[in-house]
Amino acid sequence: MENIEEWEKVGTFDVDAGLCWIGDPCYIIGCEDLDYPYLNWDDFCNELFKKDENGVTEWGHGGKSSQGKGLTIQTGYGDGEYPVYVKRNTEGVIIEVRIVFSEG
Repeated sequence: MENIEEWEKVGTFDVDAGLCWIGDPCYIIGCEDLDYPYLNWDDFCNELFKKDENGVTEWGHGGKSSQGKGLTIQTGYGDGEYPVYVKRNTEGVIIEVRIVFSEG
């Protein structure tokens, strides 16, 4: 992996739940027409804390596909503020994102 100096810092990621979500939120909450069960934030959070496996959980809910709806990832040492970096291709399009949960 490249040195962190090759990445552009674009902001920070604040955490109050000890984890982050990577995915498209329209596949999780309020998608009754797509046959996904989490129609509100409380339902999603209740299931979230049941499913955590080894720090990373892949989410799939049936419907059109059983996998690939997103991931929840434990944030290193829990709550806090974490730096977010991006890498761009030669056209300026973001091709990678990095959130650093610990510097060591």
